[in-house]
Amino acid sequence: MPRTRYVKTPEQIARLQRALAEPAFLRSRTLAVSFETDREVIAELLPAPLQPAEQPLATIAVFQTGASNCVGPFDGASLNLACRFNGEDGLFCVTMPMTTDTAVIFGRELYAEPKKLAEVTLDTTRLSHVRGTVSRHGITYIDIRGTFDEEPQPVQRESLTRHYYVKFMPSADGAGFAHDPELVQVTHRGQTHRLARGAGAITFRDSPHDPVIDIPVVSVLGATFSEGETRTSAKVVATIPGAGFLPHAFAKMDDLSLWLESGALAPA
Repeated sequence: MPRTRYVKTPEQIARLQRALAEPAFLRSRTLAVSFETDREVIAELLPAPLQPAEQPLATIAVFQTGASNCVGPFDGASLNLACRFNGEDGLFCVTMPMTTDTAVIFGRELYAEPKKLAEVTLDTTRLSHVRGTVSRHGITYIDIRGTFDEEPQPVQRESLTRHYYVKFMPSADGAGFAHDPELVQVTHRGQTHRLARGAGAITFRDSPHDPVIDIPVVSVLGATFSEGETRTSAKVVATIPGAGFLPHAFAKMDDLSLWLESGALAPA
């Protein structure tokens, strides 16, 4: 028997690995707004071997998760771009802010999700007018709204979507990677229990650390408000040459150049 809780028993390891293999996110409420964006922007943001989908579509979502089997309750958001891999449709996530460090650590280390701590709010005081916001460093850089003619109606809808992330480890000397990055495919199996469709609005505000405003909103296609649950599983589907991925490697961290320019890391 281990003397400390830092070291686990075989029984504890088996239980924890089950949670890692089959995360479940329950009692979720989600406001999602879909929009058309710029084809060239999507092509720039997608790392190879991902390819743009037939239409340059994106979705911004803000959600509340009431319970999970791995990180407890949390609120979050995601900005996903339509993509393709091996002839199949999928989604590539640009950013995924979260309200708890537990949710950030779990998703970044397991799936390489581009998570950061943030203030996330989903205002459902009036289900006819739902608003979601995300703020960091004093800037509300994501602000979405959904307007619905009626409250969410009961449905029983199942969905399966493939999400893609790139898992990599920076080299300890700061130059390149410790090993070639891996393309991770995460399969989301969702169950929707209530759903409303309506009109949506998106406001992106400039932030040096979270430049979502660089992704143009050409036209807003609509909004949904849903209640349900999601279960996920993942596998590595490709290895990516490090040199080709390097321009994308800094996207999920804050802009370090701001501190470089301030002189905080100037040579002694």
